[in-house]
Amino acid sequence: MTRLSMIALAGALLATPTQAEIPFAYEEALSTRYGEIHVVGQGFEFNLWHNQEPLPLPQDARWWAQWSAEGEGAYDWVLAAHHHGGNACGGGYYLLRLDADGVDQSPEISDCDGRLLDIRTGDGWIELDRKDRDIRVSLVTIRWQGANYSETFHYAPPAPPAGAGADVTRWIGVHGFEILQDASERARFATVMAPAEMQDLAMRLSVGSGVRQEGDWVVATGCMAHSCGLEMGALGIRISDGAVAAIIRSQGLDDRVYGLGDDRTFRNAVAEGLQ
Repeated sequence: MTRLSMIALAGALLATPTQAEIPFAYEEALSTRYGEIHVVGQGFEFNLWHNQEPLPLPQDARWWAQWSAEGEGAYDWVLAAHHHGGNACGGGYYLLRLDADGVDQSPEISDCDGRLLDIRTGDGWIELDRKDRDIRVSLVTIRWQGANYSETFHYAPPAPPAGAGADVTRWIGVHGFEILQDASERARFATVMAPAEMQDLAMRLSVGSGVRQEGDWVVATGCMAHSCGLEMGALGIRISDGAVAAIIRSQGLDDRVYGLGDDRTFRNAVAEGLQ
């Protein structure tokens, strides 16, 4: 088996559960044993080609060859990506399998589903690990063998509720969404929120400035991707005792308040982030 070593996520902070990502190459041309994969086009209309032939892939504003490997046996592999050029998700990835007969392509993997963490190849197959928007899912494994494509969802096992002190301060500097990806934190927040409410809150933290300390509180604020100013959220954990607070805000509706969400210190700490 060949394996691409993972590198640390650029900018990842200490004391976080952040996982490494596949390092992307952003190449517009690369060579394999079976010819060249390259980008053809201009302006915002690009396609991916193999040698002198376009591949049956969508035209988009950007295309890249992000990773490649010479696999075991007859196959070479390429991970290709396309994007519309904006600052939101909405593009995707394709796995390409090359041999003397040409190029096969996988079904599209949406770039909205979660960042890609690891990639492995064997004799005739390739696997990808990715994150997922579902906070209960620790990992999704994609496996492709030409005619067979599968996704396996790995759910995090239950954990006892996290405690006070270092169990709280470990999140300082982390993206707020990651708190609710942790099983011990979901157990903590389950004392005041249902699982569906935690998922809703997590999505409202998906665009945010990170977790910070405000006195005895560790807090995070954010908004839902593409809905900032309309769908916002805030959470807090008190360092001294592990008590929790949360607010889900939708424009034009009353706040949904959980735990110590009306605590004055917490409210003051998150007021600006909820605007």
